Amino acid sequence: MRLGTVIGTVTLTVKSPKLRGGRLLLVLPWNTATLAGQRSYDAAIVVYDELGAAAGQTVMVSEGAEAACPFPTPTPVDAYCAALADEVFYQSDKKEKL
Repeated sequence: MRLGTVIGTVTLTVKSPKLRGGRLLLVLPWNTATLAGQRSYDAAIVVYDELGAAAGQTVMVSEGAEAACPFPTPTPVDAYCAALADEVFYQSDKKEKL
């Protein structure tokens, strides 16, 4: 699972009936530079969302086989919005050299 920032939504004219009840978000996944306070992200991904995340919000995304676990039947999902993050606290394990 990793953190990401929602930058928009994806609109489709036709989608799988198994995806009803949710929507697709465009998310920028965080990397180590993002955690260090820089505006650096990995390539954008499309994430299925049932929680109602808004643009600019930080979300937690599960990917791969785990993304399809919340569905009762096999569903074509590669990334799933598992949680909405209210606050992120990060402390590096690296010790600064003086």
